[in-house]
Amino acid sequence: MKVSQQIVGVNQRLGNTAVPNMQGTTRMIYDTVAITSTATDQVLTFFSGVSSRTYPATNLSTNRFEVGESLAIQGFTWGFFTTATTTLNNTISASVQVRSGILNFYIGNQRVIKDLEIMVYSRFNMGEAISEASETAVFRLETPIVIPPQVEYYATLRLSSANSLNTQTCLLSAFGTGTLLNTKSSF
Repeated sequence: MKVSQQIVGVNQRLGNTAVPNMQGTTRMIYDTVAITSTATDQVLTFFSGVSSRTYPATNLSTNRFEVGESLAIQGFTWGFFTTATTTLNNTISASVQVRSGILNFYIGNQRVIKDLEIMVYSRFNMGEAISEASETAVFRLETPIVIPPQVEYYATLRLSSANSLNTQTCLLSAFGTGTLLNTKSSF
């Protein structure tokens, strides 16, 4: 089944029959969490409370899509940057001693990803790296997960590190195929 068919199918089951008339798009959503605790084992929550943060800390204003918008998540990326740096330029850091995390993703009150281990890869390891200078995990899903419009979503990431994660900021993004409201046609 194509990703576009999955988006249409999920939306039609929720009574949103206008999705085939919407504009298709590629979309990436992301959120950051500043780590202030000195604990080495933590659970971070992403996409919840995004209305209190602004760009570049997140590219969202709410953790639900507007009418006509949806996203079929085809993968996740995550990495770290130093909280002291105020811009995202050249700040994804390979110095953090976190090599893996346990990801859970929730849509509404349903957990749609359960205890998925995602790993950090560098150019010297197996897997994908965003650039030679940074170690960032890119995890592609075998089955896209559709976030329909008007339904809240959030993610948790459990991290364990040999060192304190204090003064680091963790970034989690979800990317894939989506839809945008297209009011140019009648539906």
